[in-house]
Amino acid sequence: MKKARDLLKPIRRTFLCPARPSPPAAAPAPLPPQMDPSERYCYNPRLQWNPEVEDYFIKAYGADHFSRISHALTRPSTYSCIRVNTLKTTTDGVVHKLKAIMKETGFEDYSMAERRPNENPANAMGERLQSSPISKCRIPGLDYVLFVKGSGPHTIDYGFAPVAPPKEVIVSRKCAEAVLRGAQVFVPGVMACSAHVEKGDVVAVSVAIEQHIPDGGWAIGMTRGTVLQGLQTDPYHFERNGLYIGQGITTMSRAGIFRVSEGIAVDMNNRVFKLPSFHDVLEGEIFLQNLPSIVTAHALDPQKGERILDMCAAPGGKTTAIAILMKGEGEIVAADRSHNKVLDIQKLAAEMSLTCITTYKLDALKAVRRRNGSNDNVTVQSTELMTFHEEKTSSTVQGLNPEKGCNEIVSNEKENERTYVSKADIRKSRRRMRNGPGRNQCLGGRVENSKGFDPDSFDRVLLDAPCSALGLRPRLFAGEETVGSLRNHAKYQRRMFDQAVKLVRPGGVIVYSTCTINAGENEALVRYALDTYKFLSLAQQHPRIGGPGLIGGHEFPDGYVEEWLRPGEEELVQRFDPSSSLDTIGFFIAKFVVGPKNI
Repeated sequence: MKKARDLLKPIRRTFLCPARPSPPAAAPAPLPPQMDPSERYCYNPRLQWNPEVEDYFIKAYGADHFSRISHALTRPSTYSCIRVNTLKTTTDGVVHKLKAIMKETGFEDYSMAERRPNENPANAMGERLQSSPISKCRIPGLDYVLFVKGSGPHTIDYGFAPVAPPKEVIVSRKCAEAVLRGAQVFVPGVMACSAHVEKGDVVAVSVAIEQHIPDGGWAIGMTRGTVLQGLQTDPYHFERNGLYIGQGITTMSRAGIFRVSEGIAVDMNNRVFKLPSFHDVLEGEIFLQNLPSIVTAHALDPQKGERILDMCAAPGGKTTAIAILMKGEGEIVAADRSHNKVLDIQKLAAEMSLTCITTYKLDALKAVRRRNGSNDNVTVQSTELMTFHEEKTSSTVQGLNPEKGCNEIVSNEKENERTYVSKADIRKSRRRMRNGPGRNQCLGGRVENSKGFDPDSFDRVLLDAPCSALGLRPRLFAGEETVGSLRNHAKYQRRMFDQAVKLVRPGGVIVYSTCTINAGENEALVRYALDTYKFLSLAQQHPRIGGPGLIGGHEFPDGYVEEWLRPGEEELVQRFDPSSSLDTIGFFIAKFVVGPKNI
């Protein structure tokens, strides 16, 4: 008994003795105060730049001008630019069809109701048609170009209430940029969603933009499928202030969004920017293209019967524009290093019924054919050689049998060889059979490879060079580019330009273009070209609607000096400023005339 009492003593002390006062618990860190809903549920992004890149651009443009450029880049142009395929139809015919389509979709009525006088640059460049958001371009030579007016930014009532915040969907940056241009929210772009979202619910759509991470890079610190509770503790709650891009209706439940791999997740019916969608509209008759890209084709000034090279041709917009300017008479060689991108060019040319385009898979850095001792110059290497003209004749004859194509891909069999077939391949095959053949199993599945072309074998060369793309809009993030990466882009472009110079004949023309605001890829390339090749000279461009180039240069902290244009040269290039009244993307065009190469 005594032993038992001794065991009970500590227990009695615990329950019967007064408890010692415990130290006060630390108060939880207060959450930041909830901001005004009108400041949170709006669209007012601020573009993030690498600090060194931002400093470089501020010195190039001035602080105020660069601030306006950054602001403009976060917004889409408020009009769509359409190029009419005049080899298949007429501008008036397309206008009539577009008006009927827009009236049927209700966009025309909305646009007319929202329009305010002189609010859109299309009013200055285009001749507005009566009772229509469509206008014809008034720039000489561009009468086959149409402008379709959009509107925005709009203020949206997201139905916020302190006790019942709206249901939300967070999308990736790439998805948000597409939505701002008129796309829907597709399943792969959804990152997070409120709990208990069902099909048919109204949701506010916001965007998660990359943030700094400890290793110094950028990333989205969120796992796809994250549940949103509508609380300040939600991921990216405060980072999403001012990053709401519209409102829509879900086409499936939350569970469905994260279970399926494709399809529309949110039907965007209330957008910050309202722009008409021309996806699958009048295929072959029209092509949606930025105005500076159309001007680039005109700057090249292609003539009937000439042989022209588009060195980095994908997706084929400028290639087809050149073909139409030539009335389909002559030869256009369209090259790109990507197999699938060459297929895209073939598909577009076939839609537009353009037979003067020959496509090749070719790296622009290897565009000049290397000669060997035997002078046996082979231009192509492929066991499936076929000219584009032969490929485009009939999808039934030249296209692969979809069922056969699927089976071949699944089995991955070579002649007299058996290989293992994975369950993933089987599922992929079933999806192809259910959804139809992909583009690689359809018309144009064969791509001709090239080992390059002879020097001086083209009358004109277009080098629309791969670049940093810092002029594309809308853009919600720019932090990934560093001073080093921008300089690497410029080195790569110089090597491609060297190839272009060798390929064009004396008396020919080279047009160089980019979709970036970076002077190192634009004016600095012009300086390199003129200093390196004394037989090159800048030429006037028609039409000329862009602004002048940048004069001077920039010295980097490491001592590297980047030289731009010299006085008198600035008016011979075209620089499209996204913050200007033209409301275009950022773009640059330079035109060179090639003199005798023996000087």
